[in-house]
Amino acid sequence: MRAWFIVLITSFLYATTMQSGKTLLRWQPLYEPGSGGWITAIAVSPHENRRVLMGGDMLGVGLSLNRGERWEWAFGFLSWEIGEFTWHPQNPKIVWVGTMSGPHRSTDGGKTWTPMRNGMPPLSDWHYSAPIEKVLFDPNNPERLIAVGGSQRRWHSPGEPLWGAIWESTDGGQNWHLLSVIRDEQGKGRNIVAAAFAARLSTRLYAAVDGLGVFVSEDGGKTWTPRNQGLPHTNVNDLAVHPTDPNTLWVALGNWRPKSATQFVPGGIYKSTDGGLSWYPAVKGMDLVATDDPNLTSRFDAIAVAPSNPNILVTCDTAWNRSIAYKSVDGGESWFKIADSNSVVRAYPAGLSMTVIAFDPRDANVIFMAGSEYAVRSLDGGKTWQDVTAQQVDNSWRGRGFSGLCATNVKFNPFNRRHIIVLALDHGFWQSKDGGLSWTTGKGMPPWDGRHDVTFADQQGQVMFVTRGQFGNFGGILKSTDGGETWTVLAGKSYGLPELGERQQPLSIHAANPKTVWATIGGKLYRTDDGGESWRIVHDGPNLNWIAPTRPLSHSFYVAGDDGVYFTADGTKLQLLEGGPKPATFVTVDPTNPHRIYAASWRRAGGLWRWENGKWTKLHDNLFIHWVAVHPCNPLRLVIATNDHPYHDRSFATGICLSSDGGRTWQQANDGLACLRVTCVAFNPHDPTQIICGTLGSGFFVARWR
Repeated sequence: MRAWFIVLITSFLYATTMQSGKTLLRWQPLYEPGSGGWITAIAVSPHENRRVLMGGDMLGVGLSLNRGERWEWAFGFLSWEIGEFTWHPQNPKIVWVGTMSGPHRSTDGGKTWTPMRNGMPPLSDWHYSAPIEKVLFDPNNPERLIAVGGSQRRWHSPGEPLWGAIWESTDGGQNWHLLSVIRDEQGKGRNIVAAAFAARLSTRLYAAVDGLGVFVSEDGGKTWTPRNQGLPHTNVNDLAVHPTDPNTLWVALGNWRPKSATQFVPGGIYKSTDGGLSWYPAVKGMDLVATDDPNLTSRFDAIAVAPSNPNILVTCDTAWNRSIAYKSVDGGESWFKIADSNSVVRAYPAGLSMTVIAFDPRDANVIFMAGSEYAVRSLDGGKTWQDVTAQQVDNSWRGRGFSGLCATNVKFNPFNRRHIIVLALDHGFWQSKDGGLSWTTGKGMPPWDGRHDVTFADQQGQVMFVTRGQFGNFGGILKSTDGGETWTVLAGKSYGLPELGERQQPLSIHAANPKTVWATIGGKLYRTDDGGESWRIVHDGPNLNWIAPTRPLSHSFYVAGDDGVYFTADGTKLQLLEGGPKPATFVTVDPTNPHRIYAASWRRAGGLWRWENGKWTKLHDNLFIHWVAVHPCNPLRLVIATNDHPYHDRSFATGICLSSDGGRTWQQANDGLACLRVTCVAFNPHDPTQIICGTLGSGFFVARWR
């Protein structure tokens, strides 16, 4: 408790140092290819069918006014872990969304949002207290709402969130009370992954409950009964209800392995025509596959029925080796393939494993699908598909405004003003050679596993090294000798490096020339003097992380670690700069003075520190300062980025702050910034008015500080 009391106090002190005044920055999307993150919901307005909302697991919400051709960000969330949308049946301006931080409502068609939690538990700084997957409108009374406690994404939360909760409001969401909880046999509330009212009925609701199957309430949500007769197992992922027949519904099942069996039983679609009392398989025409690997055995995560024609349904087999979208035109009695991974030209490598499906409520030919890396749209009933998160520009890509990247870094090539690289988790490498207008990855760039840092090893911009790895695993050192057009992976004992997949997280990298390169791997400092063919450890740490060179192509640099910040003049002997933050989690050099550095200690010792004239000075106490950038020409101009983890009701991250006086005073600068969890920020050395920052889930943004 004492630690979090300190957090609250330092956050308050942080706010009191902010200076009021005019907005200095206006952030806009960088338009790197989207999404790159997991999309959890798409909803087309029933009132205005060119208005579409899209949300992601930690991405926030995007709004399109032209059916996904372009997206703009929505604002106002406590945190950015998004569930499903529900449009008001009568008022086109009102729309609800479930989030891990509770229900939120928009009264302007999805542009701005307000948390609506009155009657739910107080906000928690430790966990998600009242996660909501979806808000439902009573079919006969739009003032009566039901909010269900769950997350179809199965988002993690510490503590004891109110999973399985059924919340009721009778005043349009102004106030809520707990109506019931769907529990397992041990009395524990269970995650509701999908729910819906039966058509035209205020008393009957259906719920898909993680691991427990289908539950039905016949008294408006007060009591619940499992109805799984005919289902082969209870691994349910989604449900869809007939828009006019209250007794007809469909469920999507994942795969399942019986006890003592070696193979998994494929999932499928099951249908009920008696309100869930009995179920039968609706899989005719599907090519289902069983293996001993759950990722390679047919499974279904989503099912959608067209509101304008309930005979039309769409689902998708999301097994990695399947990625097949199916359509039915006879209510699920038979299916035919409408898309696979070859059907869509897309920016990201993931297959067509679509976990979200939505129809235009007024036009069954308009279908949206989305999954772990992108969203697609069909305007002709599934005959053709288009990526609506990125668009092709010649042989490159450009985003449409909705990025889901969890950014790790942004780097400007110091020798080429038009060369920019953004790095992120998962499939997180994109480079632009036209100043950010279009983006590519390069041949041989392996997919996924995250990227953290890049170094430019020669003034011609041909030799580059990148660190690759995620969640503590080593993904190799990536090398290019042709300006990023092609890549090779350096890994394994033959190189003096960890093996691929070994628990040795790589992070930062710096080159003095194409031969001499340093990298932090598993908390140790590695060095090569032959262009990466052989590496050796030159310092054991502990937990060395970011390298900050005194200038590009320098043998002298600083490196942060658990014991503080070190300096080396030759890349071999490291000297600890005593008295600084322990641990130091980030370090950067003032471009105008190689003897002036800034360091952060994110969520540990906390704050922003400066080393100058042989001593440390603490400039700020905020625990959540994650990154700092110094203006290339004006040392008084500083930018700090704050970050927080996505596992409690409200974020402690406060976005971007600026100082024009060397850190004495600060002003927040979040106008246009969709997500306040900011992981990295950098000035453009060729155009110092330009700043790019990266967020934890909403990609990259660009602004000008004039």
